[in-house]
Amino acid sequence: MKNIIIKKNENLVLPVIWRGKKKEISYNIKLAGVGSSLTFLMLLLGKKEDKVKIRVNVDHQNIETKSKVIVKGIIDDSANVDFNGLVKIEKGSKGSNAWLSANLLLLSDRVIGRAVPDLEILENDVKAGHATTIGKINDAELYYLMSRGLSKAKATDLIVQGFLNGFLDYEK
Repeated sequence: MKNIIIKKNENLVLPVIWRGKKKEISYNIKLAGVGSSLTFLMLLLGKKEDKVKIRVNVDHQNIETKSKVIVKGIIDDSANVDFNGLVKIEKGSKGSNAWLSANLLLLSDRVIGRAVPDLEILENDVKAGHATTIGKINDAELYYLMSRGLSKAKATDLIVQGFLNGFLDYEK
């Protein structure tokens, strides 16, 4: 487990890429200082029989803290991804702003993808939200692209590129 403490007015951008080697990834991040902020970007690229269990905890402990956790995964073959994310906004953390999202694109019928976002909000004057999607490539989209002359492989690549588009444009 990696423990990270972000101090007053510090801004941490933390990119993490999983390519199937690690079996467990765990982060415990505390926004301890006034005005501290975190951007956590995780890209998951699973294939064959890769398996990972991921836990990301973000704890807002002071006023005017900000966090953005964005997880995107492309999972193929018989890979298995299990993601649990928790954002906690402690009492006294007025003005905090938190976002947690996890999106997994499953490229095979044998893939297992699970994503559970949790918010624990103990303060009233905050903004917080979360979103999760897990799904396969839409057959209608694939058919449409193939009807325009693309091979199935090229059409799939284009859909995957679209899924990842904007991942690094995290300021929006």
